[in-house]
Amino acid sequence: MTSDKTIVERHDGLVVVTLNRPHKKNALNAKNWNDLEEVLAQMEVTPSDRALVLTGAGGNFSSGADLSGGLSAGPPSDGAKPEGDGGRSAGGLTGHGVQLIVHEMRIVGQIIARLQRLPKPTIAAVDGHAVGVGLGLVLACDLVIASDRARFTEVFVKRGLAMDGGASWTLPRQIGLRRAKQMAFFGDALDAARAYEWGLVNEVVPPEQLLDTAMAWGHRLAGGPTTALSLIKSLLNSSYGSSFEEAIENEARVQHIAHTTADMNEGIMAYLERREPNFTGR
Repeated sequence: MTSDKTIVERHDGLVVVTLNRPHKKNALNAKNWNDLEEVLAQMEVTPSDRALVLTGAGGNFSSGADLSGGLSAGPPSDGAKPEGDGGRSAGGLTGHGVQLIVHEMRIVGQIIARLQRLPKPTIAAVDGHAVGVGLGLVLACDLVIASDRARFTEVFVKRGLAMDGGASWTLPRQIGLRRAKQMAFFGDALDAARAYEWGLVNEVVPPEQLLDTAMAWGHRLAGGPTTALSLIKSLLNSSYGSSFEEAIENEARVQHIAHTTADMNEGIMAYLERREPNFTGR
């Protein structure tokens, strides 16, 4: 029997989370969401967890929500497969199920928000399909590395649904409003080359290099000055809602915090001694 248990591995400060339902193209069910929330909660309070790589097993990132029935199996939001194969039509929901959707989507939304605001750097390593709420997870990560066969789809409109997974906020900020509307209005898949051109992904590599590249980036981040990276992430994430004056005041405040860390002292000493710094995350 195929296990649906999400795989969580730790490597010298780098946490690697693998969605593990390859027989369903990693369609997300309640256990996946619970597993993800648990690891994010652990990372928030574990100083030795310093960076995250999120990926999927079996050649796909995630085909979206598992539509086999409510949050007991997965949030009924976006359709489980990019070409509509498998899952259950959203039109088959009962009235009772429709009443529950707002509560289910709030739960899912809070988990994705937790990923988006995690005070540690995050990387999505995307092979194959990233669809619907699965794409929402990708967009919530700080950096995205894609294989050259990756495809990104805001599939909702093809199911007669609106957007979820936070994509109505993250997508236009990453690729611009007009391109976000193009993806959302038509629901067509965006290939890796176009995703790179539009700024949705940082890097495109062959499939056999995807995990190695993501791990290399992840280890660089896990070996960085953890507090400084957290402060940088906070500044950049808040930039769209800040004036220039607010931004420079926020910079002054967080720079003061950075000056209190052991990693700042190590960084200065490494510069003076002409060597690479050995940051410890403190």
